[in-house]
Amino acid sequence: MDRRRRAARAERRDARQELLRAAADVFAKRGFRDASIDEVAERAGYSKGAVYWYFASKDELFFALVEAHVARPTREMIELLESASAERDMAPEASRRFAELLAGQREWLLLENEYWSQAVRDPDLRRRYAKRQRELRAALGRALAARAGTLGAGQIGIEPERVATAIMALSIGLSQQALVDPRAVPDDLLGETIVLIYLGLLARAEESGAAD
Repeated sequence: MDRRRRAARAERRDARQELLRAAADVFAKRGFRDASIDEVAERAGYSKGAVYWYFASKDELFFALVEAHVARPTREMIELLESASAERDMAPEASRRFAELLAGQREWLLLENEYWSQAVRDPDLRRRYAKRQRELRAALGRALAARAGTLGAGQIGIEPERVATAIMALSIGLSQQALVDPRAVPDDLLGETIVLIYLGLLARAEESGAAD
């Protein structure tokens, strides 16, 4: 019985990965709006019911793919920022990883932009998208606070999550510009801009402290 259960679990993992691979092809070809569960199932060689066994809806299937291609690299960068030593310059690291994301996940950045445009109009999709963004903002805010502590900066005079909101918006905006005109977004632009934001916050905090 244990062997049968282990085999069944292994088969479920294989089926899920096969469905995700098929879905990646279908979403890349059709876009979020026009992709269908039927085509995903057909491409993977499974029934439509098998897709719904693993994924409750098309947007859940899509989110599983975006998690792997876009959100996971973002979380890895946030974790690195939180744990990096004071000697490590994170601005070039941020720019390098941003450039890698643009080069390696261009199709998924386009698909996420399409999903965003759908989520703005659909309350259910919007709630799910907003929840993920809140989680990323909170994680980035914690990492920024930790980084400030590592660098001995102390308080920066503003809630870290508000800074996280600005940095995420900057990243999204630069990625959109780069998808249209890559020459307009040099590889080091994100890191340089984040440094300017950080230095500006420190200067304001110092001025505030001096005034007190």
